[in-house]
Amino acid sequence: MVRVKIAFVNAFVPWSPGSDSVVYSPSSGIVFVGSESAALKTGADLVVDVEGRVVVPGLVDAHMHLYSTALSLGRLDLRGVSSLEEIREVLKAAVKEAPPGSWIVGRGWDQEKLKERRMPTRFDIDDVTGDNPVVLIRVCGHVALLNTLALRKMGLLDSERGFGALLEKEGGVPTGIVYEDLVDYVVSRIPPPPPELLKSWILRVLSEYVSLGVTELHSMSVSLEELEAVQRVLTTLPIGYRAYVDPGIAELAAREYKGLVHGVKIFADGSFGARTAALREKYSDAETRGVLRISSEGILSVARRALSLGLQTAVHAIGDLAVAEALKAAEQLPRGSLRIEHASLTPPDILEKIGAVKPEIAVQPHFILSDTWITERLGERAEWVYAFKSLQARTRVYGSSDAPVEPINPWLGVYAAVERGCPEGLPVCRYTYGEKMSFVEALRLYTSYDQRRPSIVVLNSTRLPTSKKEYEALRAYAVLVGGKTVYRAPGARVPDLLA
Repeated sequence: MVRVKIAFVNAFVPWSPGSDSVVYSPSSGIVFVGSESAALKTGADLVVDVEGRVVVPGLVDAHMHLYSTALSLGRLDLRGVSSLEEIREVLKAAVKEAPPGSWIVGRGWDQEKLKERRMPTRFDIDDVTGDNPVVLIRVCGHVALLNTLALRKMGLLDSERGFGALLEKEGGVPTGIVYEDLVDYVVSRIPPPPPELLKSWILRVLSEYVSLGVTELHSMSVSLEELEAVQRVLTTLPIGYRAYVDPGIAELAAREYKGLVHGVKIFADGSFGARTAALREKYSDAETRGVLRISSEGILSVARRALSLGLQTAVHAIGDLAVAEALKAAEQLPRGSLRIEHASLTPPDILEKIGAVKPEIAVQPHFILSDTWITERLGERAEWVYAFKSLQARTRVYGSSDAPVEPINPWLGVYAAVERGCPEGLPVCRYTYGEKMSFVEALRLYTSYDQRRPSIVVLNSTRLPTSKKEYEALRAYAVLVGGKTVYRAPGARVPDLLA
């Protein structure tokens, strides 16, 4: 490793008012923050004038899905569709380009943002999909739509295959909508892309992350295929990577991919969008409380097995009932051995329990902007949704994207945490105004995780953003991970270090 110590002077250091310099060590990270004159007395080997640019630690996306995000580069993007007719038009265009019989896969539709305000069915798309099996995954990943040909190929047209209510039916006839574990079953049986194409897509995703200042990823629900591809790609781009795998492959994955596998991932419930997140009281817009997929006892069993392998357990828990079950398990485990993914609905008693148990929590600020209908789902309980500021006051909280559910850009997550949907006029702003974070508080969501390798990022701006447009424009000017410069913007005056 390069042993040089670098002083970045004439810098904007947002978390330290009055400071204009930081000193970075490849082995220890940021070792000094203060004035330029003091920085120059630290024995730095190199001095870099960043001309007033913002300097921050490398960011971590603490919950995303690398394999799915990479695959999305070859799939239909449905996040902007606003009607069933638009979905049909997208499919018509895709069918013209696709070879007959090949799978057409898309993701991103949200029935609450369609003009019709209902779930699409196979009968809405069969006549425009021809000889191509089609799978269209809802934005949350917990629901999917299959056309009739896809249902037939999956063996679901005339059989539930043991999935019961996860295969939606009307009058005993499948509608094409599938939920939760059945979505996973379907997706796992779609033919994968050629290995070299997948590798190129993963590299594109990682390169985009680095250009945004992200230096570590925590990838969830990781398959052996992803681990194999990532192991090859990381020799090209040394970004930090921690995998959370299905408990069924944990022992094999931890043995074969030592250093990549950090934990296991399980689901305690579903999503607000699908109304499968498990609530203690019924949804405000439906006669259901969602689906609790595992009890605290089940979580505890998985976590103890993972702990015996030296692995952490990540529990997907969105609704307050699911979060409560995860906390029951966490209080019976060594601190740090269980983390909660999402913790989206946290009433006062849940917050109090979080403060006592102190599990690590990974949150997704951009949900604030995407879940425009959340107040309809939760009613007055919306005042307790996405309570990042309250959570951060009680335990270690990490920011993330949940890509491909949300954009990978962490600065849009920071924007959402700071503004809470107020500029967009979203009702959640009124309910949760007190949860608005400062820029530094929101930045801490993405920089508080202890990374395996130190990192530092110089941004392309000389001041903090004040509008969504300015947040979107934030990019890295230079990124150092350990002793290596892994990214430099064209013309950047930063040394090209090689570890």
